[in-house]
Amino acid sequence: MNKVRGIDADLADAFKNSKLYELYTEHPDELFLGVRDNYLNLYYNCDSIAKIVYKKREEAVSCKIDRYFLDGNHYRKNKLVILNPCEIRKNYRVIKKHSNDVVKAKKDKKEKKAQSKLVILNNENKSSNWFCIDIEYANPNFRGRFDIIAISKTKKPKHKVALIELKYGNDAIGGKSGIYEHVKNFIEFNKEGYFIKQMKQEIVSIIKSLDNLGAEIPFTIPEESSISDNPDFYFITLDNNAEKDGADTPKQTMAAYLFKDKCWDCKKLSEKYNVQRDFKIDVTKKNNKFYSTFLFSTQTLKNGIAINDIIDSTDYEKIIPK
Repeated sequence: MNKVRGIDADLADAFKNSKLYELYTEHPDELFLGVRDNYLNLYYNCDSIAKIVYKKREEAVSCKIDRYFLDGNHYRKNKLVILNPCEIRKNYRVIKKHSNDVVKAKKDKKEKKAQSKLVILNNENKSSNWFCIDIEYANPNFRGRFDIIAISKTKKPKHKVALIELKYGNDAIGGKSGIYEHVKNFIEFNKEGYFIKQMKQEIVSIIKSLDNLGAEIPFTIPEESSISDNPDFYFITLDNNAEKDGADTPKQTMAAYLFKDKCWDCKKLSEKYNVQRDFKIDVTKKNNKFYSTFLFSTQTLKNGIAINDIIDSTDYEKIIPK
């Protein structure tokens, strides 16, 4: 297992004294700060627009950014460039423009934009019982990743953790690398006990680091013992709409890969990749080694995503495991 992620006091202090901190606090409706292994990622649209590290000799922070966000050219070699915080802030409008561009090399951009919107709206909502502490969670010991990690603000009797995969429209649901691969990875995650062995420690460390960075944490920082040993898994689908008359919705497409019988108005089952057939589980039943809650919404980026409660919103059609 790798070390518990988090940052030291030098990085926290240097960040808070930098122009990046000013940028971060000026745009809370656009930016998210991700805590890593003694570095930070500043995200816009779930794009890392600054990998922030502490330079001991200069007693200041330095940033790495993909050159694309500065010039819009995807085809350069040696993409990463080093900038100081002032340069990131100075180029913020340009960075936003290139992040928002819809190009072939950014085919999942709608999903990432929706992910960012959902997280930021939730964290702005003081009435939500959930607080998103991380996005784009990855770990070298675990093949999969989680789009969003959220923790409940209240203890009943312990804080609950939501591990969330987000889907937007029909893209990336089908085939081997879609919902099938995610379920396969999450089964492995449960089997190996990564949550108890490592992630609970990481969650506490992330929250402490965010607090040291000046983020507003809407609950008392928990100890490991006050966090439930069993995370809850969620698949959230936005733009659950058919692309044209007679076409499948994302929910119907998903069902084709999840079940051995036609459920959720599925028209045709996947013959090659099928979760229930291959892993002998119904992911909507609690008596399995892995199960998940499925949340579907027809809201779209075009018409405006207004969900500000990432789990408990009444806008979702909910399929809760029984």
